[in-house]
Amino acid sequence: MLPIVLLTALTLGPSATPAPFAPRGAQAAAAGAIPPSVSLEVTGRPADPAFLERRIRAAIRNAIAPTLAPGAVVAYGPIVPPMPPLEPGFLRTVTVPVTIRAPGFATVSGTTEVDITNVDIASFAPPILYFDDDPESIAGDGVLLDGTIDPARPVRLYYYHEDVGVSRRVVVLLSAVSKPSRVQIIESESGPDVDVMSVGHAASRDFLLVEPRNEGVIADVTPGAPYIVRDVLVSPTQVVAGVVDFRVLSDAPVEVFVLAIGPGDNPASRLAGPRLPGDGHNRHGTFDISGYGEIVVAYTVGGPDASYRYGGDDVTPPNLDPRDIGRDHGDYGVLHRVTFDLANPSSEDATVYLYEKPLGGPVRSSFLVDGELKELGCARLPREYEIASYTLPPRSNRTTSIVTMPDGGSSYPLEIGITATPPIAQTPPIDAPDGCFPKPSS
Repeated sequence: MLPIVLLTALTLGPSATPAPFAPRGAQAAAAGAIPPSVSLEVTGRPADPAFLERRIRAAIRNAIAPTLAPGAVVAYGPIVPPMPPLEPGFLRTVTVPVTIRAPGFATVSGTTEVDITNVDIASFAPPILYFDDDPESIAGDGVLLDGTIDPARPVRLYYYHEDVGVSRRVVVLLSAVSKPSRVQIIESESGPDVDVMSVGHAASRDFLLVEPRNEGVIADVTPGAPYIVRDVLVSPTQVVAGVVDFRVLSDAPVEVFVLAIGPGDNPASRLAGPRLPGDGHNRHGTFDISGYGEIVVAYTVGGPDASYRYGGDDVTPPNLDPRDIGRDHGDYGVLHRVTFDLANPSSEDATVYLYEKPLGGPVRSSFLVDGELKELGCARLPREYEIASYTLPPRSNRTTSIVTMPDGGSSYPLEIGITATPPIAQTPPIDAPDGCFPKPSS
């Protein structure tokens, strides 16, 4: 099976082998070669149609990449038949029209048949977090992060970087250590964009959606052929972020890298390059997140409010290297799973509210509340804003499950809790006096 490389660019990658130029007067060489068929393995309960469409095009792109001429652009037609949700254990075959164009080369058109298999595999929760936010602003080329993923210990990677100076690529890749390996990858990615809070918000929000469905791809990683998870060109002042869960399915470990490289560099040639120096904020490290952020909080109608605070400096995930001064202040990359046990011992209906309260400055948030996504706008002041409400019948009990992940670009700590006092119904406009970034008064 061809390796599934999740390329995002639509131009020739620097490691591709370009099609040869035709001699003057001769027929132009082809802009690339379209494979007749491609195989793709995914996971998900189920795999969502939009996710499948992205992965189908990425798999085709990976097969085409080594044949592309310089400056080639690949265009895809509609997937036939349209993809419905794909349940675990099911196989589906589709065809995709493909056109490749490049200046000075002959345009190539054709179709590729894609066999998609949804592999029925159990979910997993990585006990290890690789936190990559140091240096936050990239001013040179080099290695931002490198680490090993062992078969016995899945890993979550959280990366967040801004480019300064000149345009460069941020590349996330896997490299086989000594022999071929198979890896399940569940990811969200966002940016590049100059709006740092929107980039961080999108990465966390999208991960909250794919992680519960176990929605990802299975990659074959072979020695000498790094598997590209993400390859994105970032302009100065733009930010990129991403959350990626990795699980090795074979008995061979792999290495994961985050690189900052030039637009024309070959990622494989930069794996042994220098490590970029930190920026002094020490937002990096390898952290133990097994069981971290999982808590049950009790609330009784008529009693005091019940709350949970996260992202502060007082309690953080422990760094597995006692010699490393890196810390994850803000709990970036950590899923917090909070269960509120609600009790109404009274003889009347009671309405209670789930709220958030910023305690560290401007913040945006996403919450899965009993499996339903709730997004809140930007808030800055330490006020209670409503996330959801519940009506509790007399002498009743219920639980509500909250899953959330801090947003890159937001400030923490943040409090969430249950109260009987109605909170503010919605967060303010961003330029309101109590918004995140008020405009100066005239």
